[in-house]
Amino acid sequence: MVLTLLVASAAAFALALVSAVAGFGGGVLLLPVFTALFGLRVAILVLILGQIATNASRTVLNRRDLQWPLIGRFALGAVPLAVGGALLLAHAPLAPLKRLLGAFLIAVVIWRRRNPHPTPPSDTTFTAIGAASGLGSPCSARSAR
Repeated sequence: MVLTLLVASAAAFALALVSAVAGFGGGVLLLPVFTALFGLRVAILVLILGQIATNASRTVLNRRDLQWPLIGRFALGAVPLAVGGALLLAHAPLAPLKRLLGAFLIAVVIWRRRNPHPTPPSDTTFTAIGAASGLGSPCSARSAR
């Protein structure tokens, strides 16, 4: 177990450096590593806790620069679809969720390779991004059970 934790810590540190340089994707990059080390259920839980901690610290550190109208647009899409997605995925089997997660990770890599400098989303697009994020959140929570 100690060796596993050392490998996980080294991977987290290395991927944090990659994420800092690339500007995105720390959690997405760490998910396959943690899944291989701990299994999907534990990996999702650990990453959720890590994302909550990092996002909370970013919120506190950048509180003067928060754009509340943009946060509201994101929440407008995210909150209802998170609730709806949780209701729909409450009894989803784990195997298809693993395949869906794998397909999502591959799609993200392909999209970033094809669009290395994406244009900033419009307000309307940001609502759709929130909706997609909200819909994906229950999938992660269900996988963690």
